[in-house]
Amino acid sequence: MKNIRNKPDYDEVISRIATLKKDSLRQWGIMTVEQMLAHCSDQIRLATGEKQPHEKPTFINRNIAKYLGLWLPRIPFKNMKDPVDMNQKYYGTPSTDIETEKQNLTSLVNAVRNFPDEKELNAHPMFGALNLSQWGRFIYVHIDHHLRQFGK
Repeated sequence: MKNIRNKPDYDEVISRIATLKKDSLRQWGIMTVEQMLAHCSDQIRLATGEKQPHEKPTFINRNIAKYLGLWLPRIPFKNMKDPVDMNQKYYGTPSTDIETEKQNLTSLVNAVRNFPDEKELNAHPMFGALNLSQWGRFIYVHIDHHLRQFGK
């Protein structure tokens, strides 16, 4: 399974992020490419504790959705409900220009890639406690989903 902590998967995602352009056309949803990049960065900010969650995971999300997300090869839905902490309408980090957002996301992905194995990341706002490998998997799946949203 692809995971941001694996070098080939990390390299793939970083390369795909680099190909995004301001005029990249979305295939679904309402976010601009800059908002999408900020949205993906927020997921990592929640993991590292740079951003604090406003929601608590439900029993179904902790015990069912979490494992579906870990084991499905791709996110099956194009218009899923985002945690409020990653939603531009609520607590999502406002986006800036595309180059800054690409740099932010690349730096954050790199930080998780190199995160020490003995340290723990924070709980996911929808799925609850995740180990480092699970976070790496969710980050890969989430970013992959949004890169495909913009044809990358």
